[in-house]
Amino acid sequence: MLPKYDLFMFGLTRSDFKLSSVSVAWAKEWAKTNRVFYIDRPFSIKDIKDEWSDPAFKKRMNALVLGTNIYSEIKFPQVSFTQVTPRLSLPINFLPEGGLYHFLNKYNNFVVNEVIRKTIKDYNVKNYVFFNSFNPVNCPYISSDIPLKPLASVYQSLDEISQEPYIARHGIQAEFDAMKNCDIAIGTSTGLCDRHASENGRKVHLLANAADYDTFENAINKNFPQPVEMKDLKKPVIIYTGHYSDLRLDHDLVRRICVEFKEASVLFVGTYEKKDLEKESLLNIPNLHFIGSRPIESLPAYLSYANVAIIPYKSNELTRGIYPLKINEYLAAGIPTVSSNFSNDINSFDGLIYLGNSNDEFIAQIKTALNENPQDKLAARMNHAYNNSWRMRITKLESIIEDFVEGRHV
Repeated sequence: MLPKYDLFMFGLTRSDFKLSSVSVAWAKEWAKTNRVFYIDRPFSIKDIKDEWSDPAFKKRMNALVLGTNIYSEIKFPQVSFTQVTPRLSLPINFLPEGGLYHFLNKYNNFVVNEVIRKTIKDYNVKNYVFFNSFNPVNCPYISSDIPLKPLASVYQSLDEISQEPYIARHGIQAEFDAMKNCDIAIGTSTGLCDRHASENGRKVHLLANAADYDTFENAINKNFPQPVEMKDLKKPVIIYTGHYSDLRLDHDLVRRICVEFKEASVLFVGTYEKKDLEKESLLNIPNLHFIGSRPIESLPAYLSYANVAIIPYKSNELTRGIYPLKINEYLAAGIPTVSSNFSNDINSFDGLIYLGNSNDEFIAQIKTALNENPQDKLAARMNHAYNNSWRMRITKLESIIEDFVEGRHV
């Protein structure tokens, strides 16, 4: 049995990120039963110019510059955790691989280890698990300079890192090393697990992305106030929640959906880069709406006033390694969902969602989904999402950690 322990979470996403986030979702659920310290990815000196006007950045200034006031409470409905802010790091991703890069990266690792060491002391931490979520370049596992060793160091691979240009520059080798040297290696898709297991000659555990089930549960049947942005939209509403990624989204398919369903509204709720939309001529389509990010707690209301949710991803090397965070959110909400068939993992949802093997099939599946009675499949969808909740993922990971602590092979 595991002793009582705290969790140190560290990843690419900062704790106050506005969209659904894998690392924040893990931290929120873990905080229901354990103390959680969420180590923010360090801001770099370069970020001062870009982020200066952001109130969240200004609140961190003493921590970033002086190393003081590093703790703050991140609150969610019914749960909170402690945000820990490291000092400013050095912007070195532009450097080529080599001695200078690795020398300067030691400092960037130091600023993370510094706040971990301080947190252990300030909060009298006795046992902890260290969880690095897809940030292999910085602090992939606990430094030997920190006297108190974790019960286990976990590294999580989220995406095909080679297909993310910025991260890939130094991340490919870094992730190989992180996967090889962590105590417990996990991945969010079968494709990622199989590749890393083959490359590293070790077990890589599948812990796919899950849902904040309590937030999204049965959203289509709940009487939420209608979001103001949806009041004047033409019906039906076809919705996508999450970042509009130029690397993931099939722009041709998005345009095709707007043409085929010109009497409907196509709504994207989430962040986007305006230049990407301009490049793809997506800003002047009358029934296509981009409204920016919304807190995760508000997303069920948007889903409840929509008719069909979509995941119009490209099928490529990047998406073959993706298990989309939103899929179990859609299922928990009960909304009919149409997705392109971009990976083995998304294919496993066949029967619960509608899959399109081509753009023509995708359009046909939307028509089918619009004519469905959502109540017919509601129980099956919600049950699947419940079994893919974050609590279930933590229970599974704790079992693996317990095996490691007790000396069994993981």
